[in-house]
Amino acid sequence: MGFTLRPARQDDVPRIEPWTRDTFTWGDYVGEALPAWIADESSLVVVCVDEGDHPMAMSRAEMLSPTEGWLSAARVHPDHRRAGMGAAMNDYGVQWAKDHGAQIVRLVVEEENRPARAQVEKLGYRNTCVWILGSADTPKGPLPRERDRLHPASGADADAGWLLWLGSELARSGRELYPGHWRWRKAHRRDLDQPVNDHHLFQGAAGWVVAVPDQDSLAIRWMVTDPADGPALLEGVAEVARQLEMARIEVYIPETPWSGEALIREGFTTRRLLIYAKSL
Repeated sequence: MGFTLRPARQDDVPRIEPWTRDTFTWGDYVGEALPAWIADESSLVVVCVDEGDHPMAMSRAEMLSPTEGWLSAARVHPDHRRAGMGAAMNDYGVQWAKDHGAQIVRLVVEEENRPARAQVEKLGYRNTCVWILGSADTPKGPLPRERDRLHPASGADADAGWLLWLGSELARSGRELYPGHWRWRKAHRRDLDQPVNDHHLFQGAAGWVVAVPDQDSLAIRWMVTDPADGPALLEGVAEVARQLEMARIEVYIPETPWSGEALIREGFTTRRLLIYAKSL
């Protein structure tokens, strides 16, 4: 079956939503997010359509900085897989990002998704780093030692934490990337300004964390610590989650010889996320 690529329209949403409901064991977020994505002029949603203009596949491209593109949400109707649509949408999104100034494009693939990994590697992407997503229910106690408790940090504290992070194993292993919601770009010192203003940057004797409430979860998206202090920092994070009445904790952290093991010891389940990149 042949197909044509075009930007998505709002009237495509009800035709895409039915075949994106059960992408994962927990469902999918695409149907809910699509209207806002299509309305966002700073990103592109592309669809593959058949001769009757019915969407059979979709994906999204966006710019995370003036030089960094991000590709995500590639979905193909189950009845139309292995027809070349994934590669075609990727090329379309890469060209869009390049036209908007991107010098590099990135995407993320979960380690167990071997077909997706094989496809992106065939398209010329290189796995540049591995991040771990740790998830756990917020523990009920005990309270951390006083020295391990975390407190909202100031701008001066952020300066100190940033300098330590730049020279840290976490920064090197994570290629100095900063995670948003399932998207990564190069980190900058200014990324800590909003967390400081929102009281989401915390500091303690064991290190620094950016801890952002996200619905019923506390999302840890930036961390400065080391193998010796990592467990104590996670105990401090748990106390913050309890104070904010968050039911769960999610930690995004670069994979190092110790980071995954530290999460598992503290009761987190972990998933390996592979960040792929291609220079343009």
